[in-house]
Amino acid sequence: MAISEWQSVVRWAECDAAGIIYHARVFDWFSEGRITWLKNHGLDYYEVLRPQGIELLVKSANAAFHHTLHPGDTVRLSVALETVTPTRAVFHYRVAAPSAPELVAIEGVTEHAFVIGGRARRLDRAAPQILEQWQRSLRVGAC
Repeated sequence: MAISEWQSVVRWAECDAAGIIYHARVFDWFSEGRITWLKNHGLDYYEVLRPQGIELLVKSANAAFHHTLHPGDTVRLSVALETVTPTRAVFHYRVAAPSAPELVAIEGVTEHAFVIGGRARRLDRAAPQILEQWQRSLRVGAC
């Protein structure tokens, strides 16, 4: 899998009253990590995809919380493109636990449909060169 990393520090504003990361904020991290992944793999969302009218519509998003995170904890998010088809892309996310980086604090998956002009479209027909770049990114990261 083609992997990119994104890093931040948990802010108080991202936590609930108990000082634990608020679950909905994790999806913001996934979005930031995904934008980083796209940029690192020649598919910059703001310079390549959106100028061609290509959007990534979230079809599903889920996360599993294994360890709590608190204000001041360093968040190290690994993002991998799991699969890509002419109509969809699936990303996998892992947040390392700050106290034990070998442990996964949070992991998740998002599935996206390719949308052009407000409608779901097949990239192999609408933008074959972009689909080829997605597929190339997946092959480069293959083990």
